[in-house]
Amino acid sequence: MIISFFNHGTGKAASAINYLFSKHDSDGKLREPPAELFYGDADITKVLIDSNQRKFKYTSGVIAFRDQEKPTERQLQQIVKSFYETFAPGLGPEKVNSLFVKHQDKGNIELHFVIPMVEITSMKQFNINPPGKYSQMLVKDFQAIWNHKLGYDQILEDPLKAQLNKFEMKVDKDGKAAKIKSRTGSEIAKLIRSGKIENRNQLCEYLESKGIQVTRKGNDYISVKLPNQKKATRLYGPVYSKNGNYPSLAKQADEMVQHSKRLNDFQFFDIIKRVNKTIEVRKEFNDNTYKIKPKRITKGYRPKIQKENSSKVQISNSKPIEQPQSSVGEKLSQPTKNNTKQRRTGSQNATNSPSTKVMSNGATTGIRASLASVQNSIISALADLSNAKTPEEKASLERRLSELRVQEAKLQYELEEAKKAELNQTNTISRPRPR
Repeated sequence: MIISFFNHGTGKAASAINYLFSKHDSDGKLREPPAELFYGDADITKVLIDSNQRKFKYTSGVIAFRDQEKPTERQLQQIVKSFYETFAPGLGPEKVNSLFVKHQDKGNIELHFVIPMVEITSMKQFNINPPGKYSQMLVKDFQAIWNHKLGYDQILEDPLKAQLNKFEMKVDKDGKAAKIKSRTGSEIAKLIRSGKIENRNQLCEYLESKGIQVTRKGNDYISVKLPNQKKATRLYGPVYSKNGNYPSLAKQADEMVQHSKRLNDFQFFDIIKRVNKTIEVRKEFNDNTYKIKPKRITKGYRPKIQKENSSKVQISNSKPIEQPQSSVGEKLSQPTKNNTKQRRTGSQNATNSPSTKVMSNGATTGIRASLASVQNSIISALADLSNAKTPEEKASLERRLSELRVQEAKLQYELEEAKKAELNQTNTISRPRPR
């Protein structure tokens, strides 16, 4: 089992969600069996992503298993539950929305996920995988723990390839340099193992042939520079040393990989200890950042409703979105055949879809009224939450607040769509007819 996070998250939700439920993969091949909703609600996830006005709107990735690894449904549920507890400690599904979709068309099991970058009760920005070495280590430790628990081989980085790929870390991601670096690391490792590259001079010749300039050679390092790279990167290690014995290094690397497929009890204990410490730090941060602070509420306060230039008021007929089951450990009921078909084509539920609803003139007034009502309920819920006396009461109010926040986000999204519809309608009416 391995976890990968993707470098996406700044666009609309449709592209990510449509890919998860698409009948075809990225190569255009038919997915068989088709994608299957494992946990979450695509409509809620879409609303929370598209109503986010920040640049970074969602995180996406995959929990993938090897062909021979066959986790049960119960084990997959436990992994998703543990995923929440590890990467979003102290928050949970009521505060951090997620969508998990199972793919099996490649012969293995993959749980693809999309997570809106927002904590629902406060609507503050939340990143389940923040940048930095501690987050990278947490991902590796999480997959190591579950590979150990399920009896799977560990994910081990080839020591030889790791040495050769150091230069990739400081190279621009776009343009010619990116294409070169994506091919070179794997090719060099294969050439060394096959005996076609036997020393550092041959390594440097190969790099030069691929457009990678070797600017300096020291006793224990080389400096390389790729196209469009302003500064050379200095690389240290046995592979880059003047007297490096490549056949011996390849043999040592193979032995390390071969004897490190499973963790012993001491290694497992050390990883658990490190993960628990990271979880404790994250939980403290989450508690301080997303804590509901008591607010002084003036009795009889009502949010102001902006009046529209229309004598007729239309109340939005949109239904509140229901939250999915709060327990990650309990599998969500599978979507109906019709709903599954809609999600695979990227469409929204007809009743709840803002994009498919026909907006008539003055509809914004009705949506504003509904939005004001929901916001007033949020204010009351916040006041009640700050005065909650028992954990059960607090948990119940947090669920209620999450539901209201989702409704608020949905109505705000509908309001923007209604404004666009009315503007288009006005432009159509005012446009002069051709003679």
